[in-house]
Amino acid sequence: MTIFSKDTIFVLLLGVFAGCTSSSDDPVTTKEVSPESERKTEVITLEELEVPESIQPDTLGIRLRSFGLTSVTEIDSTFFIDLKYASTDNFLGENIYGNLKEVFLQDTVAKMLSKAHAFLKEEHPDLRMLIYDGVRPLWVQQKMWNLLDSIPVSERVKFVSNPANGSLHNFACAVDLTLCDKQGNPLDMGAGYDDMRKIAYPELESHFLESGELSKEQYQNRMILRKSMRKAGFSQLPTEWWHYNAMNRNTARGKFEIVP
Repeated sequence: MTIFSKDTIFVLLLGVFAGCTSSSDDPVTTKEVSPESERKTEVITLEELEVPESIQPDTLGIRLRSFGLTSVTEIDSTFFIDLKYASTDNFLGENIYGNLKEVFLQDTVAKMLSKAHAFLKEEHPDLRMLIYDGVRPLWVQQKMWNLLDSIPVSERVKFVSNPANGSLHNFACAVDLTLCDKQGNPLDMGAGYDDMRKIAYPELESHFLESGELSKEQYQNRMILRKSMRKAGFSQLPTEWWHYNAMNRNTARGKFEIVP
């Protein structure tokens, strides 16, 4: 994955966000409109959060489990895991999660994801799900938010949810993932994880398919993943093919606490 400088990210996002109206955690599908309550235009900027002293790279998993979260591989051992923020292969260009190897979600969300995986394997026995991110502690969300501080808040929320409002990742109710073969090799989706180009937008897939910039195979791969996730109750952002929400933010806030 290409790592961009802050200035480069700013230039890219200005182009990406032109004409885009969706907010970064709105649980909508390609042609749905999210509730007005989920499309916040006024946000509160928090001061930078420091990494809590109790969080150490080698104990993050223990800390996450202490919040009652579930490791998805304990429910379904056939998931493949490639935590992007436990490596430098991410837009931050640094390892945030230390040696964390597990993906944690709320128990109900982990079980939903297991159902989606079962649907996938039933229809496509040679395919599996490869997970890139699950719960994202609030301090990590803040770090991402601060990295893009040269971008106006009204534009920034279209790519990274304001930590003052809480991302569904912060509630452990969202997952980033792709498809892979039985050896764990990811399928071609036509755009990479955290790709800021419009070709990553589900809502623009028909345009890129017609222009030939998105191949039929790449489009079909996205459809296979989307079908399995929707059957289990997940919804997708219109601007990120890899991001799926188990519920909307108001529902998550009523059921769970943000993971700090």
